[in-house]
Amino acid sequence: MKAIRFNEALRLAAEAAVSASLGQQHKVLLIRDVYGRLRFAVNIERQDFDLAVAQKLDQAQKRLGAFSATGGVLFRDDFAAPDTLFDHVDWHETLVPGLLLEDGSVSPEFSIQLLDRQIVGQYWLRTEPEDTGYIHPPRVVFYGIKGGVGRSTALAMLAYRLARNGKRVLLLDFDLESPGLSGLLLPAERVATYGLVDWFVEDAVGQGDEILRDLIADSPLADNLTGSIRIAPAMGQGESAYLAKLARVYADVPHAGAVPEQFAARIQRLVRLLEVQEVPDIVLIDSRAGLHDLAAISITGLASLALLFATDTTQNWEGYRQLFGHWQGRPEVLRHVRSRLAIVQALFPESDQAERATRFRQNACDLFSTTLYDQIPAGEPTPLDAFTFGLDDEDAPHYPWQVRWSARLQEFDPLLPVERGGVGDADIDAAFGPFFKEVTSMVLGDS
Repeated sequence: MKAIRFNEALRLAAEAAVSASLGQQHKVLLIRDVYGRLRFAVNIERQDFDLAVAQKLDQAQKRLGAFSATGGVLFRDDFAAPDTLFDHVDWHETLVPGLLLEDGSVSPEFSIQLLDRQIVGQYWLRTEPEDTGYIHPPRVVFYGIKGGVGRSTALAMLAYRLARNGKRVLLLDFDLESPGLSGLLLPAERVATYGLVDWFVEDAVGQGDEILRDLIADSPLADNLTGSIRIAPAMGQGESAYLAKLARVYADVPHAGAVPEQFAARIQRLVRLLEVQEVPDIVLIDSRAGLHDLAAISITGLASLALLFATDTTQNWEGYRQLFGHWQGRPEVLRHVRSRLAIVQALFPESDQAERATRFRQNACDLFSTTLYDQIPAGEPTPLDAFTFGLDDEDAPHYPWQVRWSARLQEFDPLLPVERGGVGDADIDAAFGPFFKEVTSMVLGDS
């Protein structure tokens, strides 16, 4: 007997769920556990569901092979508190794509409601809004699917430009596994007493508020400017137990008589507390690179604008394609996320610029068009509210903002004065000028 694989199991289960839902008052749902095993569920009492259909679902589940969960169809009366399952935040409309058949045709696409139990990665699909009574300042997340693309340097230089223009800038180093923002913008003696990891472990035992003031330090990069650069580093001064603290950061925190507060909610609460304390004009967030939960929370839960740094390499495009494809299969998540994205062509080379810019823009357009943009069937008019853009539309998320490569900026120290070999405003503007203009125009309305 042919073994059923992970992708095929979901498709077979989705086909059975859609078929069983026809003519029924309640749709058949799917639950996938942390091992990928699938089970059907219906949000009604067992006695109110067609027995013959339930038996067909039991048979369909057995055909899933190793990816069949034990037990039959789940109903409300199988649980003491059924709403904890059927009202769970992680139910998502999920598109299961059609398969290319041997005769060259494509089998139908199925849309199902899926509760996907994952050990990590769940936050890429979490879009619950923050407290509507709180209006936060613009938050710009700096993200890269791969490291080494100049993300943190661009963040530091944007902070400098904003402070030079009189803005109060708050920087948050959420690259907890690879902290470095404070090392770029703070000499050792000016690093804050505590880091963000300290807040997580202290907050878990009810002492987070006591160290909020000591989480922040002033960067000397803004000492002679009209604005300010305030930094919340990942790691505090003289840290000697960072790994022990980091290992506890991601824990959900229990509350007496209440649902435990999850990691994403704790991050949102920390950011709000720091914004209320610091009253910044803008918040810049250095995100963890790669497909990590910290990056997911930063982009889906915090960002007003998420800057996606990339170079024109197969690894970058394939990484973003996997992420965008994950959103593509969850339409309500896709609609929430896509309008806040902008791609950045990092390390834009000094040679063959016209050709390389054209190639990067085409690759970015191909990526966004096949994953994030609305698909308009050939021959049909484009709706006015369609989220779709042409190759050369400068307002499109795929139209790259460029950060230019400069030999002067390689391994530079932003705190080093020009007279001692540091980089001056002319070099910074040459590399980052157009990028600065795009970001500030979008999030602050500056021209």
